[in-house]
Amino acid sequence: MQNRQSMTPEQEQQARNQAFYLLKKYTSFTFLDQVRLRYQGFLDVFVKQLKNPPLTVQNYRYAAHTQIRHEYEYKEFLRQMIPMDQGLALLRSTPHKQEAYKTMSHAGFMEQLFGRYADEHGLEDDPFYIALGMVCEHPGNSIHPSNHTAFIKDVMIASEMQSARGITMSEFKDYDPFRLVDEDSLRQSQKWTYETLFFEPEWPIPRIFPDYLPSCPPYNHNHQDQIFSGGTIPTDGIWEPWFIMPIFTNTDPAKMAAKVGCPNYFLAGAVATEYQLEGTDKWEEVWWRLLWEDKRYLDGTIPAEEADYVKTRPPVAPPIFADQKAYPGDVCPITGNWHAPHMQGKTVRLEAGNVIPGSKINAAGNAVTWYLKV
Repeated sequence: MQNRQSMTPEQEQQARNQAFYLLKKYTSFTFLDQVRLRYQGFLDVFVKQLKNPPLTVQNYRYAAHTQIRHEYEYKEFLRQMIPMDQGLALLRSTPHKQEAYKTMSHAGFMEQLFGRYADEHGLEDDPFYIALGMVCEHPGNSIHPSNHTAFIKDVMIASEMQSARGITMSEFKDYDPFRLVDEDSLRQSQKWTYETLFFEPEWPIPRIFPDYLPSCPPYNHNHQDQIFSGGTIPTDGIWEPWFIMPIFTNTDPAKMAAKVGCPNYFLAGAVATEYQLEGTDKWEEVWWRLLWEDKRYLDGTIPAEEADYVKTRPPVAPPIFADQKAYPGDVCPITGNWHAPHMQGKTVRLEAGNVIPGSKINAAGNAVTWYLKV
């Protein structure tokens, strides 16, 4: 966890560089397109499983009923993907970023997978969703990503990525990073601070930085265009909060430096918020000064630096167990070498998401089971 009050100048510059990188990443086309790809990967496997259900689904006593319901659910998931596709298209084609981000905020599968609908239809006990990676071993904590595997976990990570974007652009207290520092805390934060942005390396996604981390622009010492808390932000971009009262950097009163908080992203038209001092419950009115104007995508191109955002995408895979097994017709849960003892010990390379091939019964009438070789 970072605290501006205890950082050295070198640590603060490193924190500024990292914050600047994350803010650009969380609001980028490439980062949000990775959200879309995770959702699409879930849909691709969902429809494969609809067409060729694994044995656990086929043998479910309510299979006939749930098959009809799953077809309906697939259509709903497709409908919920529309805002994501539309928002990304807007981001690439319009200077009005607020419309693009607002459109994307309506996309997502979490409510259908873990909300009231899921409770009413018992999705956590449905073999179809269990085959996709749904696990509910800890009642009351079913929406925590660590409790799930495979494609369900991928959806949950996509949702966390959307949350990172939402918190980054929030003007209100309904996005509350402090709840993730301490769930029992009453503290709230309208914007990122060094404390909340770096408090836990595994949330909302691993904070992985490139080998060469671009430098944050230097402090903006021009106070002519600064926006005071409560004012209207005129420009899309990354802004930095300057505190009203200066602080002494040493014993010489003539040498003073204004205290500066963590950079934050604002959309044009947003309200310049107050800033909450790290490690305290104190709200401060501040002057926000522009660090970087967001002109990305106006020329129809994606900045080359965004290639790093894809390279650092954390892989999502279910845990590998020595007795991992699957049956012909199942969706392969893990990429690897699989063998079937009742098929003359045949070993084949199978990719996660593809259907396990072959007959369910061998020539001798034995059921065929495939095992992952580890």
